[in-house]
Amino acid sequence: MSYSKDVRGFCLYPNYREFLTLLSDGDRGKLLMSLFDFYDGYDTSATLTPQTQMAYAFITSRMGEDLDRTRRRSEINRENASKRWPLRTPKESADETEDG
Repeated sequence: MSYSKDVRGFCLYPNYREFLTLLSDGDRGKLLMSLFDFYDGYDTSATLTPQTQMAYAFITSRMGEDLDRTRRRSEINRENASKRWPLRTPKESADETEDG
């Protein structure tokens, strides 16, 4: 599953510290760049060391959960908005719907 760019970013949570303290500075940098690649839809995790791949798997799993939660919330908001305000049909123009 690739992360989709329909969200504006991704979170790095404080509990990731325990994964990151076990890695060297170089591996942390590679992990961070792989997370950005994952966000852009590319899987570059094969280039990571086994320990770094473990951290990558935990973090990208959470990124996927965050994306699913965001999509569900957006869908609920869209449904609620459509209940309040009718959608314009393509035939309607702004002049027809405005008063005056």
